Amino acid sequence: MNELDKYKEAYDNVFVLDNELSLNWYPKRILKMAKGDSILELGIGHGFSTKILAEKFKNYVVIDASQEMVNRFYKKFPEVKIKMFFGYFEEVELKEKFDNILMGFVLEHVDDPEIILSKYRKYLKPSGSIFITVPNGEVLHRRFGYEAGMLDDMLKLTSADYEFGHKRVFNLEKLKKLVTSLDYNIEKIEGIFLKPIATQQIIDLKLTDEILNAMLKVGINYPELCNSILMEIKPK
Repeated sequence: MNELDKYKEAYDNVFVLDNELSLNWYPKRILKMAKGDSILELGIGHGFSTKILAEKFKNYVVIDASQEMVNRFYKKFPEVKIKMFFGYFEEVELKEKFDNILMGFVLEHVDDPEIILSKYRKYLKPSGSIFITVPNGEVLHRRFGYEAGMLDDMLKLTSADYEFGHKRVFNLEKLKKLVTSLDYNIEKIEGIFLKPIATQQIIDLKLTDEILNAMLKVGINYPELCNSILMEIKPK
């Protein structure tokens, strides 16, 4: 399980701004869509989504294989009550079904997204939803970089992707194709953070909280241009 711990330092780099904005934003969007009182979350990550969503759901279960990230979560949010299963997503077996399953920034990391999406539908209640978030390789600032000749392929893994342990890059069409090929219906798609320039440029410009919040709000309707994509799906 220490294999996952080697990526922990990436969570403290220049992308902390992106993370704090996006990871505090999308759980609040999920709260507007999710129903029922139970949720299964794959991966604890920074813990922002867990902290926000655990206030609503009585039954909150998390699966994670990184002891380091779990320790960080409990140190940062000791008051949050969740049930934790240690192990890789492909290996953990559960005995219950959930109203909601969250795969927040997971599918870009795993060996085979099809295996994860196929396996976890059996843990979803008949009327339940799976919520997926993934980084978008065709975010607006990368489109600018491509047209300016700075990128030869927007969906090519970058050094930052490798630093985070990403194994693939999605765009909106690739994500749609993946879920529909596995007999899921797409219920809703939103964008997370309409980002026209690179993170360091945003930091250098010292944009106000009002502008950053506007980038989040406007991005809802432009998933193909946003930094990340949020999708709600249900089995057919």
